[in-house]
Amino acid sequence: MTPPEPRPDLTRRLAKLAELGGLPPVGVRNDEWLYMLQEETRQSLSIEGYFATDAQLKAVLGGRRSGPEILNYFRAAQGLYDLALQHHREGEVVVNLAMIRHIHSELFRELDGRRGLFRTGGIQISGARVRPPEHDAESYTRAWLELLAPTLARFTALEALARLHVLFEAIHPFPDGNGRAGRILLNYLAISLGWPPIIIKGTEASDRDRYYAALEAGDRGFHGGFPAPGRAALERELDRGDFGPMQDLLADGVLPQLDILLALSAEAVSPLRPLSELAQGFDVQEATLRQWVTRGQLVAVKRGRRLYSHPLLRLQD
Repeated sequence: MTPPEPRPDLTRRLAKLAELGGLPPVGVRNDEWLYMLQEETRQSLSIEGYFATDAQLKAVLGGRRSGPEILNYFRAAQGLYDLALQHHREGEVVVNLAMIRHIHSELFRELDGRRGLFRTGGIQISGARVRPPEHDAESYTRAWLELLAPTLARFTALEALARLHVLFEAIHPFPDGNGRAGRILLNYLAISLGWPPIIIKGTEASDRDRYYAALEAGDRGFHGGFPAPGRAALERELDRGDFGPMQDLLADGVLPQLDILLALSAEAVSPLRPLSELAQGFDVQEATLRQWVTRGQLVAVKRGRRLYSHPLLRLQD
């Protein structure tokens, strides 16, 4: 299988984020992190059929409306992502079976007495070609954990995240909520590696179709069933997948968050400026700056109807 092409737009932004000090703290009083957590909650739940507008989401989180699925997801993500940031600061990636159980347990708090328990029977994923293992869901999840470190060592972060997410969803270890649990686990890993959360869109049917197609391209080694639960056998079948679509989806899902955090980091030094003013400092026309933004050579964020940027947000080729 030919490896997917790298994403220079992502590589440049990650390098710039590291140059500017890396990820800021995760906190409810940080407007940028709060926005990302809220949007990820809304989009991820939409993939599973729980649709909410921004106003409805904020009403649930503010205690003005009932919505346990929304509240549980937001709280689980908030706690896990803060833990991931602490691991990132220590230069480590820590995942174990108890953590995976905990994610599921938090998602189903006050909703299901079996929360945090792996399934013991077969399961079918509606509309999917993959055939999750009928038995031994816990053993397959342990094998996934055994693959974690070798996968992170063998591949770029983007491809490793794509492969690990596809395999987790193919195993489908819980009776319900595997998509939600898998996407929180995905972002826990991403933040541990120094990334902001990846927001996989799900509010539009085309977004969901793209996500399902990316999963199917990656899990095709398991369309005929699963081998015995062991690292080598799972890795062999996983290598048959095409992870280009999932890598592109994940890159597209993290780029907007990277731009938000990059702008925040630059603004801590001095205020952002409209492109019309910034052009004078670069000694170019505003149209040139707009071309830089389009080509991925300058990060800019939209505020109102205008684009704003900063001299620190020029990206290297």
